[in-house]
Amino acid sequence: MQSVRANQPPVVIERMAPGEANAVSCLFSQVVAELPYYNFAAKASETCQHSPEALEQAISSDADSVLVAKADGIIGFCLSSYDDGLIWLAWFGVHRMHRRRGIASALLDSLERTLPSRNSHKVWCDSRTNNQPSINLLSSRHYEQICTVRNHWYGQDFILWEKTIG
Repeated sequence: MQSVRANQPPVVIERMAPGEANAVSCLFSQVVAELPYYNFAAKASETCQHSPEALEQAISSDADSVLVAKADGIIGFCLSSYDDGLIWLAWFGVHRMHRRRGIASALLDSLERTLPSRNSHKVWCDSRTNNQPSINLLSSRHYEQICTVRNHWYGQDFILWEKTIG
């Protein structure tokens, strides 16, 4: 789908293949475990929800629901799902050794390009209120804050975001 270069091997963004579910789930678990923004219950639940089996099931019904960034292996992911005419951006993440190269932005570009084929016009998502890297990225990409929801999922505070495409 897309290639990113920054004095390092090129990064290619494409759909996850069924045989890559273990690697994506493992990277997802690693990224989530390192995040300081989520409590233990959130990390445990999200990790279970994004098992290899769950990722394979997701792509069997929507091939664009799991996008991966590759450069000598899988180094990033973007997980989404169709939600009544909208696309729910559940997670995006990049391995810590590959951050600050534009990979997360490239993953979001690729996600946004899937909307027409998924019969959608809008992406919506959430971020923790203290997740400044996600807030900065979403803001820079013209996602708009819908609201702040206090004491919500896992008893934590979240910002809801949206971006209309097209």
